[in-house]
Amino acid sequence: MTESFPQFILASNSPARARVLSQINLEYLIIPSQIDEMVSVKTPESYVTELSIKKAKTVGSRIKSEYRRYIVLGCDTIVIDPLKQIIGKPKDRRHAKQMLKSLSGNCHQVLTGCTIVVYPLQEIYKQVISTEVEFRHLSSNEIEFYLNHNEWIGKAGAYAIQGLGSLLITEIRGDYYNVVGLPVHWVWQTLLNHFGDVFLKTVEKKG
Repeated sequence: MTESFPQFILASNSPARARVLSQINLEYLIIPSQIDEMVSVKTPESYVTELSIKKAKTVGSRIKSEYRRYIVLGCDTIVIDPLKQIIGKPKDRRHAKQMLKSLSGNCHQVLTGCTIVVYPLQEIYKQVISTEVEFRHLSSNEIEFYLNHNEWIGKAGAYAIQGLGSLLITEIRGDYYNVVGLPVHWVWQTLLNHFGDVFLKTVEKKG
């Protein structure tokens, strides 16, 4: 009997992350974790790691009676501003404006914690990916123009690199898709290492 690839689940309601998975022909279900994102940790790296684990495991526990074999991917993305402070998602337009002003003309770091949990054995694979992003100097009018398009809503650092946010950036050092919110190379490599040809045949069949 030929082994099949387990049901893959994205523990996120991010359209950007979903689009990235679709680009590699991976079929998936979207089940947002809806967790409390307040965790007590010492470093930005441990913060995104703990949240990604929490998201994946919360969804995994919630659906354990529905599937015999399944995979859950949890991700959390933050921005570290030039003053080494963690920036998450803006609360409102005014907060987003403050974020963009702090990033203007400076280099910042984007961290994404990724966790893949393979059930039923609960095998855990986790990684933190870092990318440096440099913003050009933004005028007040440019910031207002960007805010008017509402891309900042629900985005760490108040911008979306895959949209008009690309116009704010002069240089990227590292993984572009990490800034989008899902470092797809790591996801691909992890699934390939674990499942081998079964994974390749799954994405090949869909393509």
